Amino acid sequence: MAGSLRLVVQPDTWELRVFIGRDSLGRVKHRNVRFRGTRRQAERELVRLVIEQERKPVALIESELTWNTSTTINDAIATCR
Repeated sequence: MAGSLRLVVQPDTWELRVFIGRDSLGRVKHRNVRFRGTRRQAERELVRLVIEQERKPVALIESELTWNTSTTINDAIATCR
């Protein structure tokens, strides 16, 4: 299970990202959390989030394509497969 952290705002506001899987179209999905504290505390929170995600059953995240003005040609082709 992958996870990452980055400093968002000085001082000590971190963005924690945890990989949660792929949707039905194969796109990567992440869970994002903002955390305020020291880098060491953020690293501990990231480990907790990764462990929490690993304990959850792996589920395929379904994404329904909504046909609107933002639908791309690639999205339309992917639904025909």
